Amino acid sequence: MKLRALTIGLALSFPLLASAQTDTSVTLYGVIDTGIEFVNKIPDSTGGSHSSVHFTNLTSSWPSYWGLRGTEKINDNLSAIFTLESGFNPGTGTSQQGGRFFGRQAFVGLKGDWGQVAFGRQYNMLMRSLLKADFMGPNDYGLGTIDSYIPNTRMDNAITYMGHFSGVSVGLAYARGRDNVTTGGPAASNCGVEYTAQSACSAYSAMLSYDASNWGVAGAYDVITGSDKTTTTDGVTSLNNFYGLQQGQKDRRFTVNGYFKPTDDFKVSLIYINRKTDADKGIRAGNFGQAGLGNRSDIYTLDASYNVAPQVVIDGSANYIKFNNADTSSNAWYFVARAKYLLSKRTYAYAEVAYIKNKGNSTISASSATAGLYTTPGGNQTSALVGLRHNF
Repeated sequence: MKLRALTIGLALSFPLLASAQTDTSVTLYGVIDTGIEFVNKIPDSTGGSHSSVHFTNLTSSWPSYWGLRGTEKINDNLSAIFTLESGFNPGTGTSQQGGRFFGRQAFVGLKGDWGQVAFGRQYNMLMRSLLKADFMGPNDYGLGTIDSYIPNTRMDNAITYMGHFSGVSVGLAYARGRDNVTTGGPAASNCGVEYTAQSACSAYSAMLSYDASNWGVAGAYDVITGSDKTTTTDGVTSLNNFYGLQQGQKDRRFTVNGYFKPTDDFKVSLIYINRKTDADKGIRAGNFGQAGLGNRSDIYTLDASYNVAPQVVIDGSANYIKFNNADTSSNAWYFVARAKYLLSKRTYAYAEVAYIKNKGNSTISASSATAGLYTTPGGNQTSALVGLRHNF
């Protein structure tokens, strides 16, 4: 009797499972991208410099990650969604984003014709506003080289809204306790929820964009706040905040950008990003650059991309960053060129080269692909990378 009841129960349940599967989908996806890099003019302890050939350890032509994305249809105008996304270093197998398991994204939400609301670790609206104009993206020689915040624009404990209406996109984001991890460079600032200070370690941003058939424009405003919490290590006391912001201080960025695609094979874009900080030591440039570059920076970027042939794409960017430093004029010119050869729909090989010319107190490295690289104040540097990328 027990066996018969079990058999009948399973038979009755199969149609229900099939129906649930029809309205539910889960996708495994990701990117594996790694390359060998050359960087020259790296300062050493003797006052000289040297070159290095190495595997990258932060990113390559694109960050490596894997993820799970799912959706469930609840009714005709409502679906539940989730994303879990984990960054990793393919050279060592270690987790990125300060050692988080799902450090790139981890959120659940609801979406419909009215838009999408999501809760968890997510990107802010500064990043979303740059998606179509920033052709290089989170590339090792992208905008993150001159402002390390840009490829790390994620928020812990965040609530976001995104809506798309006849070419117009609107986005809002808020986070309290924007970063809870204690180590990991610009991806971790130990600025979690402070229950006695509502505004400490928060983040908020907004974006507005419009996309036509072959052009688009976007704008965004982004703010992060600081904290008075400190940590003492070996007798040295420091703020629990990578950006050096204290309680009541803010770091603000806004962007206006646009792109134009005159043909299917050619596109060009312009980006402007303004930054102002209240931090006592001013701006830090690059991944691990020094502070003291003033309280304002302005970035101007021209991107271009051309499909030379069905399997060959060349692209690149010209970038200029100027710092508002009262003591000296500090700035940097940064040029990038890349060639991609598509081996298949999912795999391509690439080669890219970058050159930076610093002035004044700026010590930005030509590469953000490897932690700890920099150059001398006012120095120049060249970096090159060859690698392989596979999408799955």
